Amino acid sequence: MSSRLIIKSHSLRQRRAKLTLLLLVLGLAGWGVFLLGQQAAGLDNGSLRAERDRLLAQLDEAESSNRRLSSRVAVLERTEQIDRQAYGEVERSLKQVQDEMLELKEEVAFYRGIVSPAETASGLSVTRFSLFGMGEAGVYRFKLVLTQLRTNNRLVKGHARIAIDGVLHGKQTQLSLKEVSGGTLDRLKLRFKYFQNIEGDIVLPEGFLPSRVIIEVMPVGKGWQRFKKSFDWSDIIA
Repeated sequence: MSSRLIIKSHSLRQRRAKLTLLLLVLGLAGWGVFLLGQQAAGLDNGSLRAERDRLLAQLDEAESSNRRLSSRVAVLERTEQIDRQAYGEVERSLKQVQDEMLELKEEVAFYRGIVSPAETASGLSVTRFSLFGMGEAGVYRFKLVLTQLRTNNRLVKGHARIAIDGVLHGKQTQLSLKEVSGGTLDRLKLRFKYFQNIEGDIVLPEGFLPSRVIIEVMPVGKGWQRFKKSFDWSDIIA
């Protein structure tokens, strides 16, 4: 019995020694794993910091680019505003010049009418004849003003006709008011004491090149004389 007890005690000590050795090995292995983990974590943190620094640099560059573009946009907007103002001033100046030209043409037409011998003899005057473009090719609105020159202010009755000379398909052509008004106008009725204003629309045929307008005034009654007056197209177009 004593011999068996000695053997069991020796075996127990061996198992304890092996267990202690195993625990020591496991402890060393765990410590090694821990150190490796720390080293790997350190490497990962370094990579993350490097990536963060790279992204921050890109962000700074993008912000700088954005500031430059914002400044350029502001300059372009200011330039556009100046261009709009300059264009508006040029447009206003052009309109003023056109208005002045129209007034001068009307004054020329007026004084030309005053000194016309035929009109003086008739006692009537074509004070003004103007054409205004209506925004479409060949479409115009005319304005005819007639005035009595005599001081007795008799009632004027009669008619007036308008004809347009020009070139159509290479041939000299004269168009009547009826032809250019779609048949709605022919003879213009006159009835006034001091002056009369007559307006209407005309449409020139395609390809027609106008050169002048002829107005024939035909008053009726004793003492009145008919007469004709012509206007160059370039002088009456507004």
